[in-house]
Order: sequence, then structure tokens, then C-alpha cells
Amino acid sequence: MKRQICIIDCGITMPIMVMNPKVLNYRSMFAYQLEPEIYSLEMLEDVVREAGKNGMQRYPIHLKLDTGMHRTGLIPEELDKAIHIISGQNAVKLSSVFSHLATSDCVDMDDYTLLQLQRFDEMTNYILGKIPYPVKRHVLNSAGILRFPEYHYDMARLGIGLYGANTLPEDVEKPLSVVSTLRTVIIAIREWDKEETVGYGRKGILHRRSKIATIPIGYADGMNRHFGRGNISVKVNGMDAPTVGNICMDACMIDVTGIDCKVGDAVEIFGPHATVQRLADLLDTIPYEILTSVSPRVKRVYYRE
Repeated sequence: MKRQICIIDCGITMPIMVMNPKVLNYRSMFAYQLEPEIYSLEMLEDVVREAGKNGMQRYPIHLKLDTGMHRTGLIPEELDKAIHIISGQNAVKLSSVFSHLATSDCVDMDDYTLLQLQRFDEMTNYILGKIPYPVKRHVLNSAGILRFPEYHYDMARLGIGLYGANTLPEDVEKPLSVVSTLRTVIIAIREWDKEETVGYGRKGILHRRSKIATIPIGYADGMNRHFGRGNISVKVNGMDAPTVGNICMDACMIDVTGIDCKVGDAVEIFGPHATVQRLADLLDTIPYEILTSVSPRVKRVYYRE
């Protein structure tokens, strides 16, 4: 009954694959139909044992192969033992085999990507030749889907592309539609004279009479302190408003001199008019880190077409 309540009553109809799991409560995993990624022989033995103890029959699992990422996954020398374990019981079944590409978004490292894809093809062909039922294969991430369509196999795993963030140069990847926006509102506006200072440590020094707005977003929300002191601008009514002074925990200040705005007006940190990539470039990182750094306390609003 628990399995039906979770899947049907919550409206979840697709299988849920759990990546990099550290399973402590197998009973809950089985009850909620969470399909684990198996990345080691030890984990495979654990899941098979616990599935049998909990009365599971042909419970779906997903076997990860290490083709060159060298993070987790089975290597070629471990395949025979894995196949022996899977074939020697009926508590679990192999639903899919997969791997992860390390350099699919690095256009100058295609030789390594192709080496990984060759290894994946060889390892999965070997496994599929030993397992007496259909097993799906998947290896491509967002960049791989675009650049290596001949390796789509049965499924693909769209990651950063789901958020409308590009990982490739524009001449390789057509810009995606932005689907994620981080915004806040102006809560205060004051005018200050030249040579006044703004924020902690008096790091925001005004070089003219300025109109300064306060917005309620800070480093506790994911507004990295490196974004302060004018290192980025946010969008206010279509115009750029640079940050002033240090980012605070729960707020920051922006220069709205010359911008027609008022308390309550929207401020876009990233979105259709202010790219995530500009923030990633400043921090010498990737859009993923910017997106995942938005604090859980920031309210999420989801739209469905």
C-alpha cells in the first residue's frame, strides 16, 4: 500500500532513479520504488541481499560503469563478478547500464570522449551478451546529446540543459530558452551625497550623489559575496544596477542612480535579461554551481504550460 500511495496519490508515474545513493534504509527505498544506481560490487551485494530479505522480486537496479570519469563505477575486470551476482538470483533485475562523460562539453578533448564512448560500447555489449533479458543503455549528458547523437542508445540524461543554460560555444550550440529566474524586489531607496560609504567595512564609496536601493537577498540566499562592490549588475526595469559595497547576509545594495524605479519594483539577479553564465564567469565556475547555490529558503514558484 505504501508504494501505491507514494506513486499514485502523489501523481508520480515515472520511475525514479537515485544517483550516487548511500542507502541506510532499504525498506523505505523499496517501499517508495526508488531505483538505485549501483556503482560498486559491494553495493550490488548489499542491494541483492536486502532485496531478498524484503521479499522483492526483480526489483530494478541501474549499473554504473567507469569509462574514464574515475569517480564511481565498475571497471572491466569487475564485470564478470557483477554478471554472476545478478544472474544468480531473482530479487533484483538489471534495468539499465550507464556511464558518465567527462569531456563532452570540451570541444578540444573529443579524442577522450570518443575513447569513453568506445569503452562504454564494448563493456555494455559484453554485459548485454550475458544477461538473458533486455537492458537499456544511456551515456549522454546535455552536451553529449547534441554533439554525439550516434550514441543516444535507449535513453539520454539531460542535465544543465533542463535549466536553459548552455555549456558550449554559440557556434556549436544554439542558445537555449531560459527557464529559471532569480528575482527579488526593492525594499528601500535613499539618496546619499558624494563620498558617503555604503555597507560593511565602508567598502561602497560613492563618487557622486547617488540613489541607492536595498534588495532583500544576500549570501545566505546564494548571492555570493564576490558579487558585491560593483562586480556584477542586476536588472531593474530593464537597466543595469551595479552592486554597491559588500553583500550582507540577508540583503545587498545596488546603485539605481538614473533609473526610474520605486519600492516594490522587481530586480532580476539572473534570468532572461541577466544570464547565469556571467555570474559563473566571475566566480570561475559553471552555471550548475550558481543554480545549486540558491538557498532552500528562497521561495520557488513553478509554472506548468
